[in-house]
Amino acid sequence: MKSKYLFPAWCSLFGYLLTIPGFVLGYLNVMKNFEISGFGFKMREKDGFFQKGFENFTNELCVFLVVIGLILIAFSKSKNEDELNAKLRLNALYWAIMIYYGFYFIWVFLTVIIGEIPFFSGHMGELNLFTPLLIFIFRFYYLKHIKNESYLISEPKFLPHQPFKRIGIIMSLTCLIGLIVGLAIDLQSDVKDSALAIIYAGLIIGLLLWAFSKNKIEDEMVMQHRLESLQMAVYLNYGLILIGTLLLYSLSYLYFLLYAEFSLLLYFVLRMEYVNYKNVRLLNRIEGGISYEE
Repeated sequence: MKSKYLFPAWCSLFGYLLTIPGFVLGYLNVMKNFEISGFGFKMREKDGFFQKGFENFTNELCVFLVVIGLILIAFSKSKNEDELNAKLRLNALYWAIMIYYGFYFIWVFLTVIIGEIPFFSGHMGELNLFTPLLIFIFRFYYLKHIKNESYLISEPKFLPHQPFKRIGIIMSLTCLIGLIVGLAIDLQSDVKDSALAIIYAGLIIGLLLWAFSKNKIEDEMVMQHRLESLQMAVYLNYGLILIGTLLLYSLSYLYFLLYAEFSLLLYFVLRMEYVNYKNVRLLNRIEGGISYEE
């Protein structure tokens, strides 16, 4: 197993040069209400209830600096990019996803029990943008430090193929359809909001079961596909997040952030299923050719 789709090693330094100023600027913007003067343009004649007449892009700049910087730090080649690094990346990616969604559901549970949590409730969307990348970076470099040259690293633990993968697929598809239908129905009520919240949580849980369940055959090649699919899902997800950050505002952006909560898992499982489908077709053609020759 080896890592693919990585940036050159020098990009890691460039990532730090983007991330640190991005966090500093983000802190000033969120905590001190600092905005770069004139950094934006007038989009409306006057302020609306959720929309400002003049859109300042300081917050968007923070997101771009931090996200791009963290991606470069996380996915730049090491000096010695070998099989060990690939195993560490896969381990760190899975830990990042598990810890992130663990914290997410804890936050949701606490919000339901005790109400809004100061600061976090108002900024959870922004925090969620870079939290998985931060967890991955900490986990990856922690493993590199403690494992050093040892190739004895435990692989991520997966749920049994059955029944969890089937349950995950059924839950994901059912909840996704339910979410689309629920949003399409023009009905404002507390019952609808509660139902959508439950369906939304069910969708994330279903995708987690789907993503963390074993394939029928779990070998080195499948682990390689998992690593590649996770990396591609991260690139695609954050690429779309940056585009959304640039083009969407106010309520549209908030809805987009809700989509971003599960989109990484969605991209991952879709790519894994596509790769598995291609491999099965290739295997069938090979077996068919052997039978024909015999």
